[in-house]
Amino acid sequence: MQVERLRVTQFRCYERADVTFAAGVTAIVGANGAGKTSLLEAAHLALTGYSPRTTNDARCVQEGAAFLRVEAEVVARGSSHDVSVGFEPGVPKRVTLDGKSLRSRDQLDAWWTCLVFLPDRLAVVKRAPAVRRAYLDRATSRLEPAHLTEVLAYTRALTQRNALLRRVRAGVTPGAALDVWDVVLAKHGAAIIAARSRTCAALAPLFAERLVALGGPGGSTLTYRPRLDGGEKDLLAALEARRGVDIDRAVSGTGPHMDDVLLSERRRDLRVYGSQGEQRTAVLALLLAEARLIVERRGEEPILLLDDVLSELDTGRRRRLIETVREHGQALITTTEVAHLPEPPDGVLVVSAGSVAPLVERG
Repeated sequence: MQVERLRVTQFRCYERADVTFAAGVTAIVGANGAGKTSLLEAAHLALTGYSPRTTNDARCVQEGAAFLRVEAEVVARGSSHDVSVGFEPGVPKRVTLDGKSLRSRDQLDAWWTCLVFLPDRLAVVKRAPAVRRAYLDRATSRLEPAHLTEVLAYTRALTQRNALLRRVRAGVTPGAALDVWDVVLAKHGAAIIAARSRTCAALAPLFAERLVALGGPGGSTLTYRPRLDGGEKDLLAALEARRGVDIDRAVSGTGPHMDDVLLSERRRDLRVYGSQGEQRTAVLALLLAEARLIVERRGEEPILLLDDVLSELDTGRRRRLIETVREHGQALITTTEVAHLPEPPDGVLVVSAGSVAPLVERG
């Protein structure tokens, strides 16, 4: 997969921008606050239909503007495609592929994959289990699209069961009313646990391999830690067994919404004992492991969008990162200085005050 061209209209700090990208590594260079991250965000919006930075699309519209539009020319599966995303506050987002409107931006997922690193992605290692569960569900959905349906169904059932628990505790509803929701939760919950387990099992050796490639010491593990490791019958039995406790607390206390993922290095939990640099390297290794798995499963390289990826890495880790990134096809990398890259990129775009242009070498 390759993004050849991106056109941006009234997006964040950009009134207009029209840029082309190299087939390999493109460095997006500029001072802090110049608009480097916004350019990556615009590319992500065009490719996926959503921003990786906010769930409120109105924040992406340039101040004082009435709408935004991003368009990309993409080569995927051996053919060229035009994709565009338009948004106007108060109006449903419009996504088109090759001139045809899509019912949902999720339909783009069937065509290509875009993986992004932003500094806040360190939360996958540093923050609460919910962040790691969300990451794992996104990664699983990219490999098994039906997983998203299971997650949505489970979430709806969990919300209903928790509301019913409050009613049972208040004496408004009999406890037997929970029976039907226990069955639904067990069905979808077991499917989620199984799919997450498959994804972690596939990612784990690639994660360990990529971490070593990025300069890690080896002995790294990626482990799915379900609260209950079993099938549908096991989960149903567990829900029934703790029903009294759940009623007292008015919350469902078992199921995949309680699970976690452990990232460790030489038996050290990186969330607790990892340095900032080690945690950053682990998140990058996880992203590159997923990229490799996507190639194995889908037969095409994802595009990598890497924001501020070189900070807090020493020269050796920077070099190994760029070498590993080059194995994965096209990548857009932001940096404040081209010199921060350990080797010349295939293309350079200079960003300044909401404008972007190719670097012009002076002879």
